[in-house]
This record gives sequence, C-alpha cells and structure tokens, in this order.
Amino acid sequence: MEPRRSDRSAGTAVGITSCGEYDPDLVYRALRQAAELAGEPDVRDKTVLLKPNILFDAPPEKALTTHPVFLEAAVRMVRDLGAGRVLVGDSPGLQKPGFTGKNSLLGPAAEKAGARWVDFTAGKTTLSCPGGKAAKQFAVTDAVLEADCIISLPKLKTHQLMFFTGAMKNLFGLIPSLMKSPYHVRFPGREEFAAMLVDLNEAVMADYAFMDGIIGMEGPGPGSGTPRQIGLVMASPNLLAMDIAASAVIGYPPLDIPVNREALSRGIWLKGISDIEYPGLDPASVKIPDFEKIPVKKAKNQLLELILPRPYRKFREALAPRPEVLHSECLRCGDCMRICSAKAISFRDVNGEKQISFNYRKCIRCYCCHEICPAKAIEIRKTRIGDFFGKK
Repeated sequence: MEPRRSDRSAGTAVGITSCGEYDPDLVYRALRQAAELAGEPDVRDKTVLLKPNILFDAPPEKALTTHPVFLEAAVRMVRDLGAGRVLVGDSPGLQKPGFTGKNSLLGPAAEKAGARWVDFTAGKTTLSCPGGKAAKQFAVTDAVLEADCIISLPKLKTHQLMFFTGAMKNLFGLIPSLMKSPYHVRFPGREEFAAMLVDLNEAVMADYAFMDGIIGMEGPGPGSGTPRQIGLVMASPNLLAMDIAASAVIGYPPLDIPVNREALSRGIWLKGISDIEYPGLDPASVKIPDFEKIPVKKAKNQLLELILPRPYRKFREALAPRPEVLHSECLRCGDCMRICSAKAISFRDVNGEKQISFNYRKCIRCYCCHEICPAKAIEIRKTRIGDFFGKK
C-alpha cells in the first residue's frame, strides 16, 4: 500500500493552553481552545482514528498512558466537529488479542464518549515508504485503512532511549504488539531508530496531534519515571512542531532529540524551527527548569566518531548504560524476556531461586525491558569497564 496522503499545508501552529487537573469540562475547554489556536482538524463526515499512548495497561495515576479524561475530551471534540465515526486503539508491546485498555480506563472512556475501540492485532496492512532512510515499509494495524484522519494523542514523557517521547514516537504503536521488537534489533542505535521512526511517520502521515501534558512523566521514563505536574494541553496539525514545542517545555534543546533532528533535516514537516507559530502560550514562557530529564551525552568530536575503527566504536557502544535488575523487587513475570528481541534475557537458578539474568554481549541497549517492567525492578545504570570484561 502506498503512503497515506495528508495535507502538509495545514499549518505549523502549536496551540498551548493551561489546564491543571483532569476535570472533564476543564480538559475539554483547554483542548478545544488549543485546537482553535492551532487551526481545528478537518474531520467533518470522516472516520477518525485517535491513537493514545499506552505503554502498558496501567492505572491512570501512574502517568504511563494518555489519561482517560483527556481521551474522552478528544473523542467529544472530534464528534462536535462533525466526525462521522471515531475509532480508538493502541498496541502495547506485549498486547494479547482482545486487548481493551481496561486497567488504564481508556477502553471504557472511548466507549463512554461514543467511539469504537479497535484491536490493533485483529488485522494488519503494509504501508510503504519509498524514500525511507532506514525502512521502506511497515506492517501496521489495518485500522489505518478505515481512517480518513489519524490523530496522535501522546503523553508528555521522558524516554530512556530517545530522551523524549511525543506525537511522532507515539505512532510506533500502530505496529501491532511484538511486531515492534525486531525494529530494535534492526536499528539499535538512537540515530538509526530515530530515522526509522521518521520513516514510519512519512508512511503514515498523521493529520493532527493532541498532547496530554497535564501530568507528564520525568526521570527514567517512559515506564519507570515519576508523575510530574506540567499543566498544559497542546494541539497542532504538525506533529514535529508539537514535539519541538513539548521538548522545549521540559528543558531540552529541541535538536538534542534524535527524532526532532532527523525529521527537521528532511524538510517535510518544517523547513526550520522558526516556521513554528505559537498563537497561545509560548514554550519559553512555560518552561520547567527543574524537570528531571534523561541526560544527553554528545560526542566531543563527531568526525572522529565516524572515522574510528568499527571494533573501537562497538566497544564504545558496549559501554553504554545498561539495564540491571533489582532482584528484591522482581516479580519473575517474564515480561522482560518476552519483549527482548535480542534474546539477551533469561532465567537462571541462584541458590535454588529463579532470577533474571542479562547477557550483555547480546543486549542492544534498547531499554524495552526497562519500559515494560510492571514492578520498576529494572534500572538503567552506567557500565564500568570492569563489567564489560566480566570483572567486578
């Protein structure tokens, strides 16, 4: 199937409004105002697919997912704007057929608001990206075939691999369940993975985004961080513009984010950061200076990094921060083993007790195990040279 077509002339404005709590009426008003500022999406008589962010099916107070009140407001708004049908769905990494978003309350919220919940594993289709830099095609949920308009509904969070996760990264969930895992093996580095995500966005060409920034996540996100009051709602017809704005709010120079940098270099969504318009609040005026971010470490000499022998570069990569398990907190559920596409995690017997063990020679540092752990029993720690050589 050819890439979806979307009207990229729709605009570059990002509407940012204040909203301090998940009161249904307050959220609806804030979202409607943000969309009016940015230019409302054209949904009249269309089938609209709303794609919230569900890392895994956790209660709303953990701030792992788009909040159900925010989703309900989004459904209500597109219906008020004349949408013919509204579909809602997402596919967490370990989704089983029949997933309904019950614990996160997103499934019930969608149905309450008059939308239809879609099981992303029920069927798939292939989207092509002929000009893709990293990937030329993607197997995605066939819900994209039903949709005339796709709207991304991200949660504003940090991300251990990509530093920040927003509207563009959220579309990775259109790839059903464990079909996402091989992409981490194919594209293990941050820059490679970012290029793949931008290819996916080229293939999908989502039409709009609403961001839940009322309560976000700081620290070791997207699954083990801490909920943080941000108090913002964002809307934009331009996913890259939204992500640049949101990353600036939490204190990142926008071009430190690999997805932002890669997408901007292609000139599809924006020609430059100066193209973005802020008819409401400006990111600089609502920036959170003490937001706990994932540290960004840049190579001191980019040219040297490129010309160094491959074995040296592989050694450097092996010293990247690595996942380590807190055995006292581990549930032995095996979710980390199932999500690991590199097959770097297994159980071992330690004095008659089953424990998780990492093979760091195989580990690609995608941090999916850290994301998916329901007990926050996996931490990301610096790798010591002695650890690399099997020494303590």
